[in-house]
Amino acid sequence: MASPRFVVDLTDLLELLELQRTPVGVARVQMALLEAGLEPGTPALFQLALFSPEQGRFVQFPEALLLAIIRAAREGGRRDEPAWLALQEARRTAQQGAPAFAFAAGDRVLALGLTGSNPMQLRRLRELRQAHGAVVCVLFYDAIPLATPEHCDISLSRSFSEHLLAMCLQIDRAVAISACTARDFRFWQRRLLPHLDIPVGIMPLDAQFPPLSGAAPAELPAVLREGRPFVLCVATIESRKNHLLLLHAWLTLLRRHGDAVMPDLVLLGRQGFQAEPVLHLMQSAPELRSRVTHLQDVGDALLALLYERCLFTVFNSFYEGWGLPVTEALAHGKIAITPDHTSLREAGGSAALYFTPQSEPELAELAWSLIRDPEHRRRLEAKIPERTQIRSWRAVAEGLVATLATDTTPLPEPAARIFFPLGERVGFEKPQIPDLPALMAPFSLLHQMLCEGEGWGLQERWGIGASWGPVRLRFPVPVPPPEGLILTLELAAPAAAPALVRLRALRPHEAPGPWFAEELPAGANRLMRVDIPPCEPGELVIEFDTGPAPQEPGRPVRIFFTGLMLCGAADHDAQLRYLSARSGLSTLRPA
Repeated sequence: MASPRFVVDLTDLLELLELQRTPVGVARVQMALLEAGLEPGTPALFQLALFSPEQGRFVQFPEALLLAIIRAAREGGRRDEPAWLALQEARRTAQQGAPAFAFAAGDRVLALGLTGSNPMQLRRLRELRQAHGAVVCVLFYDAIPLATPEHCDISLSRSFSEHLLAMCLQIDRAVAISACTARDFRFWQRRLLPHLDIPVGIMPLDAQFPPLSGAAPAELPAVLREGRPFVLCVATIESRKNHLLLLHAWLTLLRRHGDAVMPDLVLLGRQGFQAEPVLHLMQSAPELRSRVTHLQDVGDALLALLYERCLFTVFNSFYEGWGLPVTEALAHGKIAITPDHTSLREAGGSAALYFTPQSEPELAELAWSLIRDPEHRRRLEAKIPERTQIRSWRAVAEGLVATLATDTTPLPEPAARIFFPLGERVGFEKPQIPDLPALMAPFSLLHQMLCEGEGWGLQERWGIGASWGPVRLRFPVPVPPPEGLILTLELAAPAAAPALVRLRALRPHEAPGPWFAEELPAGANRLMRVDIPPCEPGELVIEFDTGPAPQEPGRPVRIFFTGLMLCGAADHDAQLRYLSARSGLSTLRPA
């Protein structure tokens, strides 16, 4: 049996690189996997696909151009540099004019980034599953917005809750970046969908980022060129990373041992959620103001130089999915001090030094032991190679491919993972996301699982609009009523123009039915009934013809969907309940 192909969806990565030239975290992992998997002189592990909105389909993307973009991103620099702008223009040109990507049954389609950053991405991947028999796989990094919501903006926790449910409804496989993260995935997946068991593998990030070949030598920032020793902390300045604990420990050491003995502290990371208390402390304490340096947006060459020149590193956090800075420090032969929780033991092995989470005295004592005794520090550094195994990113990528190459028991179709209630209304309104600890009910996303085609727009508060392009509704009907079905659609025309509703039914194992058409006046709301003859078990598809592409740019909405109800043709009670509710009719009851 032939090995499956591994097709990486680049959509979210390239959109991010258009906004941020020097990405961190998840994007660095994506770039490292792609660079290693496409390393010249070795068999390519991945094929590349990208969604083209202009063409409404996935297209091929040039390997050489991707590697050039990744290299430029790793070098760092300004987003307005001519060379970087030229690469972005080349990307847009390639995306618009590239040939379609030919998917095949059994292809493993990989989303290596955060699929929730693009609301359309999961639906497009789900449609590849339906149309081509592809296996949809995602790399799962963490469940931090659910596990520690106090360290996230409330909007992030809510959107992540919705994204995780949507992901579990639509993917076939997951690969977690640590055993800890795999446990988190299983825990939250089973809370959302207890009847489902999505296979999850593990791909540890125990690898060293390779040096940039041919890159110009990096120079330390001017503030560090005086030669003073320094300790490095690489982490976004946000509440979850708990820089406050580190700064208070450093302040204690400075006041206890004096400025002449203590090294500087270098914080490398962008400002994130609730960074203000950290920045305020750095400016308010005179000792910290003169001895703490904050850097951000550095390229890989300078980052490597900082690791090489530092005495040791500190990485503090309330919760992690892996802990890349711990592994990177050890890969550069430097000791990492880190709290003993979540995945950090996996990242640091027996080579890192661990303190009780949130214990400032333990952190300060560990740091001081490495500062006051250089010989002790060098002995620990000499033992790093025997205490931890650092792999190449090629080995990590090969492990990912091997994990996903194995066959698993097929999961139900996405819409079949939610019980479809014949005789009940399915609203297209934007679902309400409850505050934690409550989670979204699967039924709240049922309407999104029914939608297929590039013609669908984004979820609005009151419904979903459709523009030109394919628009379909796919219903699971495992036990269709023998008398046939009635579908009632809740439709609305745009305020500025009438809407032509043209549709047909595609019953399981039957030729397409005839087209039906009706015009809605501008701004009108209508209930439209579609009678569907008896059909076999399977999937019922309702296909809409929204007309040709407009001449003007953009994708104007041509019709709005606000809800529907599917029931048996003989289920008169369901029809009466539904129509009464939609008309506002209520039944008087005795007082």
